[in-house]
Amino acid sequence: MNFQKIPKIWFFLSGIVFLVGFVACFLFAPSQFTLGYTAGGALVLVNAWLSAWRIKKSDFFNKGRAVVSLLGGFYFRLIFLGLCLFVLIKFTKVDPVGLVTGLSVVPAGLFVMLTLIYISNRRPEEV
Repeated sequence: MNFQKIPKIWFFLSGIVFLVGFVACFLFAPSQFTLGYTAGGALVLVNAWLSAWRIKKSDFFNKGRAVVSLLGGFYFRLIFLGLCLFVLIKFTKVDPVGLVTGLSVVPAGLFVMLTLIYISNRRPEEV
């Protein structure tokens, strides 16, 4: 298994989960829920993409500098994400449940990826 492809596959599957959820929200949910889902999903996908980009760009030959850089970026994104969520809940008409549902897009993509890995690694006699 090529472990360098896992973040790309995970991000791709998270995007698919986001799009499927967006279509379902657009068809069946109120507009405030759809707006919350879209904002939460976009925030978490951008955060995951920036995390992957930061790790790929990191200089692991200088271990101390890499750890400080990764942790600093993580805490900066965490504070920025909290501020964005505060602004969305306080000043816009988003449904908090939709926002939390949108924030769960990346873990749902991980669940889908692990399910697909489990199904693909089963032996024929188990099926």
